[in-house]
Amino acid sequence: MFCPSCGEELVENAKFCKSCGKEIRQTETNTDTVHTGEYHVPTVEKSYKFAVILGYALAVLIPILGIVIAIYLYTRKDSENANRHAKFILIVAAIIWFISFMLIR
Repeated sequence: MFCPSCGEELVENAKFCKSCGKEIRQTETNTDTVHTGEYHVPTVEKSYKFAVILGYALAVLIPILGIVIAIYLYTRKDSENANRHAKFILIVAAIIWFISFMLIR
């Protein structure tokens, strides 16, 4: 039997993986399954932390650049978090832009 997290070969009736430390859940299918050389590797969401922070800062200081960063983050399809922040950055930039136009008048 092999670890579903890292692919390390496990000893019989192991409760934890000796390589990655993940808990091994014993099921009937696990004990009867033959390893085919493939294992599941969890996907890691890309982090756009710098772009998100830059987007919020620019949305407040220079709204047009905040909108550009928001569009960039919104088009990142590999990160749900980036898409969520893009919407907020766009809202903040639009509000600041509207307020600045109202103050100029």
